[in-house]
Amino acid sequence: MFKIVEEPFGDFTKIKIVNSDTKEYISIVPEFGGNVNEIVLEKEDKLYSILDGYQTPLEIAEHDYFKGAKLIPFPNRIKDGKYSFKGRSYQLPINEPDENHAIHGLIWDKNLTLTEKEINDKYASVKFEYLYDGIIPGYPFRMKVTATYSLLSTNGFKYTTEIVNLDNCEIPVGDGWHPYFKASGKVDELMLKIPAKYQIEVAPCMIPTGVKIPVDSFIQLTKICDTEFDTGFIIEAQEGVATTEIYDPVYDIHINVWQEIGKWRYNYLQIYIPPSRKSIAIEPMTCSIDAFNNKEGLIALAPGQSVKASCGVKLE
Repeated sequence: MFKIVEEPFGDFTKIKIVNSDTKEYISIVPEFGGNVNEIVLEKEDKLYSILDGYQTPLEIAEHDYFKGAKLIPFPNRIKDGKYSFKGRSYQLPINEPDENHAIHGLIWDKNLTLTEKEINDKYASVKFEYLYDGIIPGYPFRMKVTATYSLLSTNGFKYTTEIVNLDNCEIPVGDGWHPYFKASGKVDELMLKIPAKYQIEVAPCMIPTGVKIPVDSFIQLTKICDTEFDTGFIIEAQEGVATTEIYDPVYDIHINVWQEIGKWRYNYLQIYIPPSRKSIAIEPMTCSIDAFNNKEGLIALAPGQSVKASCGVKLE
């Protein structure tokens, strides 16, 4: 039923998990942070390519909008790249110069190592590891990241991430994923339902003000129209799964982006529509924007401790 294949992608490699029966597949680019570049799922014997990934090796090298990126040890922004932890101050590299922030972590362009493949009747998966040695002065903490990508026989795509503290002190960590979803046309025609309780108010510099705004729109499927999103949300931290729903009335498909919630799981969500409005980013996050400073959702891992959480996509 399943097979795992490798294909050249310029100077990179695509590792594809394929369901030979349904022709569904996902593709990952391990040399570029384990980037999830394609998700093709089936409904009623039709295949739908639902991820707005990079079409060429040049595009992925330029990494516009961080499509499909894994965001560790912090998703979203750190104000001016500065933070304090356990009484010490740190300066991260600035990679959002317009706002002078550090954004989207440190491993999105790193080379992940394939460590395991598994195929059975219910799913096929590939597991990758990355050892971060604390080489960047702004984050001098050692950790191991394990990313497992699974194509399921009936339930779409599952993405599980584990972070292990390899250091001899507590380390601050957060995790996120940055996929962009597409359908039949511009996102204005799509409908959206958000599983959040609060919206995170931000200043013009895109850093939270500390105010939480109750969510009163898109609580049911609602046409996006010309709504602008570069918005963070808080999901009530109860055990279980929260799902952001995108409905395309032209294709008559529901793209359901799910995320585990609960202690040290994906209790935050960022939604972003780029200027082209050809896709919409639905980003599960374990912590808030600027969490290294405001500590909202920030995970402090003790030596040897780990955190593990899953998210994924279903098509209905």
